[in-house]
Amino acid sequence: MEIRAITFFTRLPAHATANEMLKQLRPLGQQAALVEQQFTAAGFEIQSLRLATQPLDQLLPNGATPSELGKFAADYEQAAGQAGFKHLALGTLGAGNAAGDEPLIEQLLAGLPSVIGATDWVFSSVQLADKGRGFKSQLLPAAAQVVIDNAPMKPDGFGNLRYCMVANMPPFSPFFPAAWHDGESPAAFSIAIESADRLVELLTELDAGEQRWAAGPALTKCFNQLGGELDALATVAAEATGLDYRGIDMTPSPYPSLPRSLGQAVELLSGEPFGGPGTVAAVALIKQSLDAADFNRAGYCGVMLLPLEDAVLAQRAEQQRYDTATLFACAAVGATGLDVIPVSGDLPRQKIEGLMRDTAQLALALDKPLTVRLLPVPGLSAGQPTNFDFDYFAPIRVFGLPGSDSQGSRLPAG
Repeated sequence: MEIRAITFFTRLPAHATANEMLKQLRPLGQQAALVEQQFTAAGFEIQSLRLATQPLDQLLPNGATPSELGKFAADYEQAAGQAGFKHLALGTLGAGNAAGDEPLIEQLLAGLPSVIGATDWVFSSVQLADKGRGFKSQLLPAAAQVVIDNAPMKPDGFGNLRYCMVANMPPFSPFFPAAWHDGESPAAFSIAIESADRLVELLTELDAGEQRWAAGPALTKCFNQLGGELDALATVAAEATGLDYRGIDMTPSPYPSLPRSLGQAVELLSGEPFGGPGTVAAVALIKQSLDAADFNRAGYCGVMLLPLEDAVLAQRAEQQRYDTATLFACAAVGATGLDVIPVSGDLPRQKIEGLMRDTAQLALALDKPLTVRLLPVPGLSAGQPTNFDFDYFAPIRVFGLPGSDSQGSRLPAG
């Protein structure tokens, strides 16, 4: 088990210059280092210190051209890097926005590909639905077009790793891309964990069959123990630094190796390859066990099924065991949506809009956060192998969509 990220949240001055950013971020970087020391001294390995701002439409209320937005993002990356942060988010567009802000959000959406082109580790996102405003249909075409325009900005369509659509995401969620400060509160931090290996270890120790299906209380105990330890350390760190502590996203995120695969945990429960009978029930059991735990919560607190970042899910996709319909079914009982899924490089915008619309409506119906993060791979079609040069991605084939002429992960074997 590792801490995937400790994410720090701050409100920058509107239209801040590089010097203004650095002036504010340097002291925050010093506070972040103290928080990091609190956890590393307790034996936790931390993969990254991250930083997120207020929503981009509040950060740039007067708007920006694509070139201006690219320069702003590059300045942000430079200043934040000097302060000790590597992975950065421009706060989620449209998160908490008032009616009438849509033209500004559409303008900034159109400029997001310039952020991908001008930076290496600046992330962005858009909130397409929430309880206050419902589904923001006016923003849907622009949100989907960003996916298409991002694809050629980096090799193999990798730029879309740094962009997603989200629905119902609250502030202070530590997982990227959809992280944002509420624009009003003091600077804060929250914690994202990578703990699929703990679930795999616990379930492996149990006999197959009914004993594993009865593992809910043991899973909850595991979440409680981890949450209690992290909450205690974070509370001390908050008191020492003056930062607000905003909780843990206990979503057991994976890494592309078998011992750290959430797909393997699902298969240990179901006794079937992922996508087979029992898959949805296994996801539901993990989510129910997590819901029963007692800790300070942030973000999704769900079941993170990431085909590109999970060795078992990647392998089962290669074997045509499941598709996006399976992932939607899992999202209905506790998963976090359609996340890091490679798709055909020529996927039409209409298809992307449809996936975003479906996900947003599901999030509203279930009153939970859900995401869509697609990676169209230029030059590849459904069923062809990907070749990403990234340690956090597993080898996988391009997904097709149910009902399409070529469905990729549902093509006949051979």
